[in-house]
Amino acid sequence: MADKITVELEGFADFEQQIKALAEGYRSDLVARNTLVKACKTAMIPVLNSSYSLANYDENNVDNIHMRDTLRIDARIPSEKDKMSEYVNDTDSAIGVMSVKKSAVSLANEFGTAKMAAKPFLIPALESNIKNVTDALKYELSFLIPEYARKLRKRGIK
Repeated sequence: MADKITVELEGFADFEQQIKALAEGYRSDLVARNTLVKACKTAMIPVLNSSYSLANYDENNVDNIHMRDTLRIDARIPSEKDKMSEYVNDTDSAIGVMSVKKSAVSLANEFGTAKMAAKPFLIPALESNIKNVTDALKYELSFLIPEYARKLRKRGIK
């Protein structure tokens, strides 16, 4: 298994206060869905594009369904099942997920088997795009948070 990569981000105290203020007197899950979750999903697009180019492509595939055709990105508020993962903390407000249709073939490609060397495509796609993802997340949040605050004020909620 690859070493864990740690990304340190600073300046989140002000950001946390903005989100808390926005959610005050309103459902925090809706605030998260309309800001954090949307931003996470958009920020993962560079990873999807890299994964698509790195995924194994078998020209002799009789089903004509290739792994890269099943790639998808998702973002959501972490569920209790998500929080059981070592990669998701109790304090996480939203998670971005890059996935492929789960099968023996996709697992073997990403992690290898006793008979086959790993040809990872998801992990390298994320690792090579960490800066792009964090930059996109920053940009999206700088747009979505004020926009959502305006929407709430317009509806008379704030």
